Amino acid sequence: MHKKVGGLAMSKLFFLSLFSTYIFLSAFSPESGVNPRPLYGYMPSWDSFAKDGSYYMGADQMAQALCYFALMYHRYWYLSLGFIAFDVLYYGPATLGGPIAGAVGALMFS
Repeated sequence: MHKKVGGLAMSKLFFLSLFSTYIFLSAFSPESGVNPRPLYGYMPSWDSFAKDGSYYMGADQMAQALCYFALMYHRYWYLSLGFIAFDVLYYGPATLGGPIAGAVGALMFS
């Protein structure tokens, strides 16, 4: 992606995803108690969220931003919307920082 959109655009995407991740993880922190995760108990755990809900790391959202940016940049909108729906059901609304940053980046740079 670096060769396709350039270094400046990827730097903007990095800071956009960092800011968006910070906003959503702050709004839906474990202390707020407003991060419902419907699929969390039914599937194996592979995320960076703590089992007891005491902390969120945010690395998943940064990776999601890059993956969704690549999918949406190459016009795989329906596939990415399905993955976003699954991620929100598994991680809860705290994960929306990555998908929103990826979508905004793809809309800006494509």
